[in-house]
Amino acid sequence: MELEPGIHQLAHGLKPFGIPAPNVYLIQGTDASMFIDSGWDNEDDHAARMAYLKDVGGPPLTGVLITHRHGDHGGGALRIHQDTGVSTSAHRLDQQAIEAERFGGAATLDSILDGGESFDLGGLTLQVVHTPGHTVGSLTVLIPERNVMLSADTVLGMTTTVVRPSEGDLGKYVESLHMLRALKPGLIYPGHGEPLIDPDDRIRQLIDHRIHREEQILAELSKAPQSIDQLFQTIYPNLPEERQRIGKEQVESQLIKLTNEGRIVADGEVYALK
Repeated sequence: MELEPGIHQLAHGLKPFGIPAPNVYLIQGTDASMFIDSGWDNEDDHAARMAYLKDVGGPPLTGVLITHRHGDHGGGALRIHQDTGVSTSAHRLDQQAIEAERFGGAATLDSILDGGESFDLGGLTLQVVHTPGHTVGSLTVLIPERNVMLSADTVLGMTTTVVRPSEGDLGKYVESLHMLRALKPGLIYPGHGEPLIDPDDRIRQLIDHRIHREEQILAELSKAPQSIDQLFQTIYPNLPEERQRIGKEQVESQLIKLTNEGRIVADGEVYALK
């Protein structure tokens, strides 16, 4: 559907962990169009995206910008590239994972981004911002003419963002949240779910959530040194079994952040206040 002139939202396919299906955004200026993200690698989802593109018409599609490595955002990019010949782009820190996991070695990214790049579509400009955290190569896209932000999974409305130690960095994630808040967007189009009409309040909530989790861990460690499993049992006592691995990863990410800041120390698998 068209959210506002030239900005379309497409949401197809599986709902990861019960949250809404991934949003793919079609941005159309007067001269060119681009997809921001590409959804799942699924034949039906791809057909629906291509049918929508044909139905809305508009200027030629020139590229697919992949905001990060995960399959619900970059999975469909190879099919779009193979069908249309348009270029694919993503941040260099997610390049290896995208080419291996999303493209299966069948292609390479056409354009490697660092953040700071712009794509002029004619009347609408896509400004690329590196927002590491959810993954080390996560990107956010600004459209300054509309004062809107496409936040991918860095800012979500219905849930908090998963930060896995193997893919992301919680310290950098919090820094990215502060940076995005300082940009003062008027509206956020997230990677899942509905538009966020009060970006400042939502980003503040996400920052406060991380501070709360940090305070919980420090309070527990003030009682005695503990392992990830021990902290997990206290902080996430009622988490469904299918989400427990993610919960433990969040605890680990928080512990890595606190260790890097010199506030705690690790002795094998046990953590203690410094």
